[in-house]
Amino acid sequence: MFVFSPGFTRQSKLAASHLADLNELCKRDYGKAYFPGSIICLDLDAFEASRTGNNDATMDAATGMADWQKNHSSNDRHLLIELRFGYRSTSNFDLRNMKQKVSHSRDTLAPERVNEQVVFIYEPNVAAQASSYFSRLSKQDREVRTWKAMDVEGFCNYIVDSATLPYEAETDLDGLVKELRRKYEEGGLSALDSLLKYWIDQMDTYNLRYKHAESDAIAKSILAYLQTISFEKGSFEDEYLTLRIEEISRFVAFWAVS
Repeated sequence: MFVFSPGFTRQSKLAASHLADLNELCKRDYGKAYFPGSIICLDLDAFEASRTGNNDATMDAATGMADWQKNHSSNDRHLLIELRFGYRSTSNFDLRNMKQKVSHSRDTLAPERVNEQVVFIYEPNVAAQASSYFSRLSKQDREVRTWKAMDVEGFCNYIVDSATLPYEAETDLDGLVKELRRKYEEGGLSALDSLLKYWIDQMDTYNLRYKHAESDAIAKSILAYLQTISFEKGSFEDEYLTLRIEEISRFVAFWAVS
């Protein structure tokens, strides 16, 4: 999974003078915003136009991207983007010009890291045509194999804001619930006590380390299982269950107000 890396964009050598928003480029070139939110980027066209002498073609923009795994980003680099909302078919694609844009953009950003794949964004009906066109060309042209044609919706699925992603727990939550179930089936509620105390200590430790999301995920998994036991028993009046549910619920509350 890929996520935006605005910090990497802001650290670029071009950021001081050519930091922009991708929707600003859309408005300038096509009269309206196409993307659902703000996307920080480098305006490569504006940078090239600001240079003295002969100007070479560039991709429209570069935005920071990174790999995303287990709530952490890594391998920050630029993603080259070409906006092509004015195209109505693939008949007027200039392959030589497109290659020059990619090549010169990489040279412009060097030595900063640039993603191997580059993105050409079209209107939905043209994006499908362009994708087929690139696929056919890629059988003979290795460079085209790194080109991706997509529409705005596809782009928003290809790379996302990490803040919108759900937290992925470090703890094996399924394994945790299985262990709770095994203890309960072996010895009832009394057999659960030592295991629950262990996880309460673990959640306290996570909160002390400011890993509140991990504590929250564990607490919610334990609560869901304890509530299942309550339903199975047909009563919410069991004193042990009531105390444990109240005790573990505080970890969810702690996360909510932190």
